[in-house]
Amino acid sequence: MKKIYIVTTYTGTVLSYLIRKISKTPYAHVSLALNQELRPMYSFGRLNPKTPIFAGFVEENIDEGLYAIRKNTMCRVYSLEVTDAQYYRIYNNIMFVSENRKKYDYDVMALIYLTLNRPRQADYKYVCSHFVADMLIKSDVGLFERPSCGIRPDSFYNNEKLNLEYEGLLSQYGKEQRSYVSYVAKI
Repeated sequence: MKKIYIVTTYTGTVLSYLIRKISKTPYAHVSLALNQELRPMYSFGRLNPKTPIFAGFVEENIDEGLYAIRKNTMCRVYSLEVTDAQYYRIYNNIMFVSENRKKYDYDVMALIYLTLNRPRQADYKYVCSHFVADMLIKSDVGLFERPSCGIRPDSFYNNEKLNLEYEGLLSQYGKEQRSYVSYVAKI
């Protein structure tokens, strides 16, 4: 068995504020990580941390990009045990999207549809929650009973199948472990 990590965040940007108000949960963005260090986290979001205009497939890190700018980003880190086969399917599905990232776009229209509780399926288009759910569903991880395009950020909040590992500032997640690794690397 292996663990994967699902990270929900709230950065306080205008877009995250609107998503939070609509979804009525504290977190507006969802990412998927394949290791406890959350390096990297995979999702669909801003390609440039300073503007939401350009968005697509992203590899996020705790202390880089938007999270380096928004140091007060709140998060919840969940873990989920998966089989080795599921883990490798998730990895392969993410790598397929990564290698073909130019074909994929951020699905702005899906944000409108999700506010109306209407799923929107569009080829080669994702929002963060749809992407994470789709990677899980395509990898035979049964976290949800509905199609991935109908999954919203609040679908992950308090999901009974997920184990809450951490809640607080994203910048503080694993800080003791990161400091130790940095110290050992200097020796």
